[in-house]
Amino acid sequence: MKSMNSIANGDMEKALEERGYIMESINSANILTSPLYQRVFDEKKVKHIVDDFDERIANEPKLSFRDGNYYVFDGQHTIAARKEKNRGKDLNIICKVFYDMTEEDEALLFALQTGYSSKPTPGITLRAKLLGCDGAAIAFTRATKSVGIQPSFSGVRGAFRLRCINTAWKAYRRVGELRYIEALTLIVGAWGGHPDSLLLEVVNAMCDFVHAYYGEYDYNALVGRLGYTDPYRLVLIARDPVDRDAGKKKAVSYILNLYNEERTTDALPVRF
Repeated sequence: MKSMNSIANGDMEKALEERGYIMESINSANILTSPLYQRVFDEKKVKHIVDDFDERIANEPKLSFRDGNYYVFDGQHTIAARKEKNRGKDLNIICKVFYDMTEEDEALLFALQTGYSSKPTPGITLRAKLLGCDGAAIAFTRATKSVGIQPSFSGVRGAFRLRCINTAWKAYRRVGELRYIEALTLIVGAWGGHPDSLLLEVVNAMCDFVHAYYGEYDYNALVGRLGYTDPYRLVLIARDPVDRDAGKKKAVSYILNLYNEERTTDALPVRF
């Protein structure tokens, strides 16, 4: 396998034009990771890869040659596994090397990984897309932060920290930005950012309620009613062991019934 230094300029340009990358043999000692978008290195994951490793079916790591260095944006743990199988010594590895990429380009490609063993967590994916200046990710994050809630990139649980990033992002796209922000505002107003109030079942139910009754309910009345309840009650209702779809509807119904309980003339109708 030819290295970068031995590939004729014409051959390199042709390969880049046809495929977008060049297959090169790169020593693992020369491969770096970007701390701005890569996940935390996981030794347990490396051990798992080593236990099942088969070079005949292993994928080539994907690298970006930038500023005179090789940066891995797909295959960090596989590289470490190959080195581990080589008794901890650096070795040459066949890699797909991309040129003329920015760190933002790398971050976006990193976020789009779909392989089972390499797929990044939702938090890491969102962080990478933000670094890559992805418009949808920026808008979603801005909307979430506008009500004082911080997306939890590392998955840490805590007050005002949103761990269910995939669920929230889907809800954001499903109901639209205004309704999404209003749903989160209701959650914060009722439960003050309590970790249980930011579980996926609560976020889903609140977004669905707001979507169904946007502009028709009394915001302060609903916040007051919700504030006297335990947000985890919604979680238990939504987690129907027999039918999850039915559970989701029951959770929205719970919010509706709670709101209508003391209203005689302006109760909201069932719309789900």
